Amino acid sequence: MSQESAPIKKRHRGRKIVGIVFAVFVVLVVVVTVIANAATKAPLAVSNNFLNSMQSGDAAAAYDLFSTEAKTTVTPGQFGAIVKQVGPILNASEKVTNKKVDAATGKSATAEITYEIKGTDSLTYSVIVNLTKEGQTWKVLNFDSTKK
Repeated sequence: MSQESAPIKKRHRGRKIVGIVFAVFVVLVVVVTVIANAATKAPLAVSNNFLNSMQSGDAAAAYDLFSTEAKTTVTPGQFGAIVKQVGPILNASEKVTNKKVDAATGKSATAEITYEIKGTDSLTYSVIVNLTKEGQTWKVLNFDSTKK
């Protein structure tokens, strides 16, 4: 073996190591993404149903998605008035901009879904829906809508 071929083999070995490290990194990113999407799938579905019910003016359906705690804070009539006011403004396509779940041991799991909605009044709104897990079911704890 000549002295010239040894450095070439080392370079190829270095490239292989870099390639393997990169492949492992890509696999880890994919796994984390799959796990995160699986963890947020159920609360996202409830949040989407809640927002769609509000947008269509179905306050009763949206209220049914409230947690026990939320129902002690607002009556169906009070919530109906809110839906009547904000539902038509937020009645446009929404885009999820953030979703997260917190499942700390010893506490009820919580989730936060953030949407961006271009309102029918031409303003852009940020809508945050906070959820809590009651037993095995995700429920809406509260929501907030602000102009951007």
